[in-house]
Amino acid sequence: MHISAHTFWMPKAGNRADEYEDAFAHTPLQDTSVPEFLCAVADGATETSFSGLWAQLLAAAFVERRLVGIDPATIARLSDDWRNQIAERTHDKPLPWYAEEKLQSGAYSSLVGLYLAPPRYWRAVGVGDSCLFQLRRGKIIRAFPLMESAQFNNRPALISTNAEGNRALVPVTVEGDWRDDDCFLLMTDALAQFFLAQREQLSRLLWMPLRDKFLRLRSQPAFDEMVIRLRHDRVCRNDDVTLVRVRVRASR
Repeated sequence: MHISAHTFWMPKAGNRADEYEDAFAHTPLQDTSVPEFLCAVADGATETSFSGLWAQLLAAAFVERRLVGIDPATIARLSDDWRNQIAERTHDKPLPWYAEEKLQSGAYSSLVGLYLAPPRYWRAVGVGDSCLFQLRRGKIIRAFPLMESAQFNNRPALISTNAEGNRALVPVTVEGDWRDDDCFLLMTDALAQFFLAQREQLSRLLWMPLRDKFLRLRSQPAFDEMVIRLRHDRVCRNDDVTLVRVRVRASR
């Protein structure tokens, strides 16, 4: 199985790079030929403490196969890692009392993860509004877990570091087949909502050039330029944005 993977990200306008609270990860590619491939994007909830760290832990755990099932025991272990890393970061500079108080509420994050394997099989798991799109010959043949731009809201399901916050958590899964040169796009919510809205609203002739931008991006500066324009035109919310693009084909 041959894989090509590209990652692009940008913090919310007005924020520094170290304030970026999305996360992404994928199987290291020493060569384009791999027996299996995993990737994920996650979006830490801005209003919670150390949510970017939580998003990083979730994305990395999925890719490292430590989060195959989003179950209470696995989440509890990752939550312990989150608390331990915070303790290390704040050892020499304790948090003020109000930050400590906020920390007790935990962190929250969305997650969508993709698993690719031969022969031509894929599976995905999702919690919240980070999305995956499968494109074949330029056509979206699967959108997951949200399929319409109107489904995005201010209260998505999220994975919490606190067990109480996960009581109603129900991860969703999907599986399918891939063909040579299929493209998978993983996006956090602001970019995913924009992508779906444009597909719904634009004619085919106007949609195709926009779709091709996502399929043909070659550099981080090109991605930055695109996002800046979308924000300026007020068609994409000012939020952290992340895109992971994966192309797959069978080994010859």
